Amino acid sequence: MSSGNDKFRLFLSGNYYDQDGVVAGTNYQRYNGRLNADYKILPSLTIGGNMGITYSRNARVEGDATLNGPLPNAMSIPAIYPVYDENGNYDESMFYANPVAIADNAVNLAFTNRNTGNAYLEYKFLEGFTFSSKVGIDIYNLREHSYDPTSTRQGKKYNGLGIEGTNYASNLTTNLVLQYTRNLGEKHNFDMLAGQGFEKYSNRSTYIEGINFPSDELQYIASAGTIRAASSYALDRVLNSWFGQFKYSYEYKYIFTLTARADGSSKFGENNHYGYFPAASVAWRISEEPFMNNVSWIDELKLRASFGLTGNDGIGDFASLGLYGAGYNYGGNSGIAPSQLPNPDLKWETSTQTGLGFDLATFNNRVSLNVDVYYNHTRDLLLERPIPSSSGFYSISSNIGQLENKGLEVVLNTLNFDGDFSWTSALTYAMNRNKVLSLYEDQPIDDLGRGGNRVEVGEPIGIFYGYDCLGVDPTTGNLVYDDVNGDGTITSDDRIKIGNPNPDFTAGFTNAFSYKNFELSIFLQGVYGNEIFNGTLIYLESGSGEDNQTKRMVGRWKKPGDITQFPRVGDTFISSRFIEDGSFLRIRNITLSYDFGKDWIGKAGMKSARIYATVQNLYTFTNYSGMDPEVNYYGGSSNLIIGTDFFTYPQSRTYLLGLNFLF
Repeated sequence: MSSGNDKFRLFLSGNYYDQDGVVAGTNYQRYNGRLNADYKILPSLTIGGNMGITYSRNARVEGDATLNGPLPNAMSIPAIYPVYDENGNYDESMFYANPVAIADNAVNLAFTNRNTGNAYLEYKFLEGFTFSSKVGIDIYNLREHSYDPTSTRQGKKYNGLGIEGTNYASNLTTNLVLQYTRNLGEKHNFDMLAGQGFEKYSNRSTYIEGINFPSDELQYIASAGTIRAASSYALDRVLNSWFGQFKYSYEYKYIFTLTARADGSSKFGENNHYGYFPAASVAWRISEEPFMNNVSWIDELKLRASFGLTGNDGIGDFASLGLYGAGYNYGGNSGIAPSQLPNPDLKWETSTQTGLGFDLATFNNRVSLNVDVYYNHTRDLLLERPIPSSSGFYSISSNIGQLENKGLEVVLNTLNFDGDFSWTSALTYAMNRNKVLSLYEDQPIDDLGRGGNRVEVGEPIGIFYGYDCLGVDPTTGNLVYDDVNGDGTITSDDRIKIGNPNPDFTAGFTNAFSYKNFELSIFLQGVYGNEIFNGTLIYLESGSGEDNQTKRMVGRWKKPGDITQFPRVGDTFISSRFIEDGSFLRIRNITLSYDFGKDWIGKAGMKSARIYATVQNLYTFTNYSGMDPEVNYYGGSSNLIIGTDFFTYPQSRTYLLGLNFLF
């Protein structure tokens, strides 16, 4: 709902969302509301703000990073086992836990309350001056309640397992900006600004775990016979920024921009809280030159160039400090011990970015093309530097090494048909090549994650490093590995680069068709050249143990002379055997909509009305044998551990039917 006039505007909205998950036992419910308001007190003074409130209830199950989740267990248990035994109870005779028992009986709930708010003031004074101030707050409260009853394997093991957790997070931001714009005649245009920003993030969390419950009806920690674990955590961090920009254009033909910022982060050592990041760019609108007047088919032609520095503070909040941990008790007395070495010289990771590009629009803007090439050189990489274990530690957070990224980005938009029937297309293409230029004493960072990701000088970030599997010996049925150093024994010294999770390129292609009131949009997404470590197959193509097996294992080695790629018995080596092509082309989104005519909606008192049907992730063309090629079990929390699948939850195909009414 919206209302207002030339001085006051108001917007109010609310919605309710309820979705059952694909995996049994999952459900998500959300309520939210939003209020926006703006008021022009004077012609030169405007104030406003917005507020959002969200409450959600998420019924979850454990995911792919645990062996107690329904999905990993359902995939791992052979189909010969029943869900229930002869007495009607959940069958737990198999090696893995009964996934139906987990989905039906385990409780894993997350309740969240999130409140956001922003307030701003904008004041225009003198000639060309504008002062603006903005304050924002984001408050997040999470409560988690989990209970595994005795009807599940894990719950039976502990006579009931209960967990309670809380998390409070707040993020306060402020921005003050003074801007000045001035035009001298029709040729010279100036735009200058200076500002200051501040951000404070706070987090408080608690966790408590109990076992030995008297009854499955008493699921909260107060009923636990034994408190098995408890912890709490507190964090405060700040980021303080100063920034400025100077922009000048001559006849809107030659455009020059200079920017500078200084960012101070509490994450870094006391000697290097601040990093300084200048940048400059220039643009030349060639199409505005007199010699282009006779080139009628070009509507816009612009050349662009830029150079600057950017910073990264993506490390742990206390990485520069010497830390101590509690719980090292002795003789009945509490004790502490060092848990992290300090590094007061830890500083910002800095990237030097150079870019060139051009923008082209032709044939009355029916075709537009944007092309950018870039080269980024990153210094002082924020990584863990290995140190002698005799120090009592294995690594220390440090600025070590250099990295380069270079690439090409292309965006092409076309208007293919115009009229009652129209057709537009948008094609995006991006390629990036990264390479590690140096590390501390060129020591590689090895054996990261389940897929054996590695950081090595001369190679891309996160390559897979392991044993090169040459196939199956037709005589014995055993796997054969390349003895790289020729010493007659397969050891860690025989490991080599076996794969690269970084793609050769990514692309997207959107086509929108419209005829009168109908519109059809189709979006395709593609990734080519990346490789995936399919860690799921370590178990599902092992040929041994209690794990279910893929149907490909029907063709495994059975007798001398068999020629096959599947062994008699597998192993858990990180090897090229589990490396697969991760390329795919996905029909990401198809939407068909109809806009009702103005005559009809006018009679109903509406401004607009639209009905639409959408399907997401309709189909994926890929040679990858896993559930989803767009996968990484480790999530987005690491730039080093990438491209690994381990019983990872796939994306769902979604069908939507909706109505939009505007009154």
